[in-house]
Amino acid sequence: MNAITMEHLPKLKDPLLFAAFEGWNDGGQAATNSIRHLIKAFGATKFAAIEPEEFFVFSENRPTVKWVESGTRQITWQTNDFYHAELPGTDRDVVLLLGTEPNLKWKTYCDNVVSLAQQVEATRVVTLGGFLADALYTRPVQVNGSSSDLDWEEKYGLSRSKYEGPTGIVGVLSRALQDYHISSASLWAAVPYYISVPNPKAVFALLSKLKTIFEFELDLGELQEEAENFDNEINDVVAKDPSVAAYVRELKKREFLN
Repeated sequence: MNAITMEHLPKLKDPLLFAAFEGWNDGGQAATNSIRHLIKAFGATKFAAIEPEEFFVFSENRPTVKWVESGTRQITWQTNDFYHAELPGTDRDVVLLLGTEPNLKWKTYCDNVVSLAQQVEATRVVTLGGFLADALYTRPVQVNGSSSDLDWEEKYGLSRSKYEGPTGIVGVLSRALQDYHISSASLWAAVPYYISVPNPKAVFALLSKLKTIFEFELDLGELQEEAENFDNEINDVVAKDPSVAAYVRELKKREFLN
């Protein structure tokens, strides 16, 4: 079933597709906040969406309600929206998917994403993620990557993932893209698991890696400042929690011994 609502079909130049999903794949909101940053920075235009009815259990992913100026209540459902923009400093365009990991019918959901990628003739797809790790919050965020493209792996130091275990929608979508012979890569930021707030350092790390790979223009100055201030904010949080402070000391000790 085609669950995509198309507002208009843009005519794009050799487009890339960058995607991120709220939920299991989005530690520290690193992935989704990266896409939000790009949507704003590029002035991207929404052109399509995946209808949520078929893919979500609304008692688990509840819609929200708010009052609007007309005096009525407006319901906001789970969104999976596609945006397009020119990719600054290049002669190509980009499609940005900001989504939510579905509860149901993952194969059908991924078929819809692949179908849209084919419609806009996206040549490469990059999924973003954030994984929880034993990482010191004061250190630069490590970005791990894997790709279905051997040339990418060699050029950018990516490695084919050997992970085994539970996976999220990013893993399933990556498999679906391979089945349809669409080149794909996945970039993951290592986010300290003991910090439960949005992590701008992880966003900065992911976008810096994307910018390096695809050589587009993006001013990261403001985001870098946020990332630098983040350490000071977390210092206060850690200082007020003895158990977290002890764990951070243990991580520093391990790092020193290694």
